[in-house]
Amino acid sequence: MPRDFYLYMLLNILLSIFIIPSLGANYFNFDGFLNMQNSNVAVSVEQQAPKRIYTDYLDVKISAQSALAVDVKSGKVLYKKNHDDLRSIGSITKLMSALVFLDQNPNWQNNFSIKETDRRSGNIIYINIGEILTIKDLFYEGLVVSDNDAIMALVRSTGLTETEFVRLMNQKADEMGLKNTKFTDPTGLDFGNKSTASDLARFLNIALENPAIAKATSMTDYEFDVSWEQNSKEKTRTIKVKNTDLLLKSYLKVMGGKTGHLEEAGYCVATKIKGEAEQEIIVIVLGSDSNFNRFQDVKAITDWVFANYQWQ
Repeated sequence: MPRDFYLYMLLNILLSIFIIPSLGANYFNFDGFLNMQNSNVAVSVEQQAPKRIYTDYLDVKISAQSALAVDVKSGKVLYKKNHDDLRSIGSITKLMSALVFLDQNPNWQNNFSIKETDRRSGNIIYINIGEILTIKDLFYEGLVVSDNDAIMALVRSTGLTETEFVRLMNQKADEMGLKNTKFTDPTGLDFGNKSTASDLARFLNIALENPAIAKATSMTDYEFDVSWEQNSKEKTRTIKVKNTDLLLKSYLKVMGGKTGHLEEAGYCVATKIKGEAEQEIIVIVLGSDSNFNRFQDVKAITDWVFANYQWQ
């Protein structure tokens, strides 16, 4: 072979080993960890990612122990605080329970009732033992007001044991690439349900792609009827529940999300918010010090992000 050929080949090898990767590292220099885009469009996505416009703006003060804000379209991290710390997540767990339940192809109009075995501590009792309602109403009850009993009834409606159901929850987390997430019960009452703000941002983005979950978690309240039989007569009553996410009645345009709380977890929120220019961000706060402050933390982070970044 001619000497020039060998020089050409050597140059190509050096180019592929040293120069191209370093160019790529500079060119794809953004945190696209939501993995919503493939490499073929990564360049255009980076160009469309929000740009920081104020570098001397004071940092936001929050009570949350861990927090993260991410641009949905590009996956760019806009704000972070201990975002990879492993923490208990409380009832945010119910989003995974909802996804696994929906995987079982439920019949929304089937009637079902709460049994004593579905009872869990940790919330107000909304549905009495023996009262009949639809699977759809159980689903919305479980997500809107975060009813533990409703979630356990949904688990029972699938025909799976709680152990089998939790195994599917963890299997689904693995399939989603949530490497730092573990589930130990369907309701979130067990402090062993743990994740990171980074994992939860990915998870929420996927969960809200499901129309039923997006609808349930963006409703300010939900109203439904239950029935029961007494003295050979059917009686009914109407139940109205309010969403635990107080951000839904704030100035923010919330597209869906979930609250969570345990003594070990503190007060938590995972939410998706749309800005005035139709930009969408995901905000996660874990371990806030009060119910009020978790929502204030989200507002503070959101306002800071929208003030500090400019979208194309």
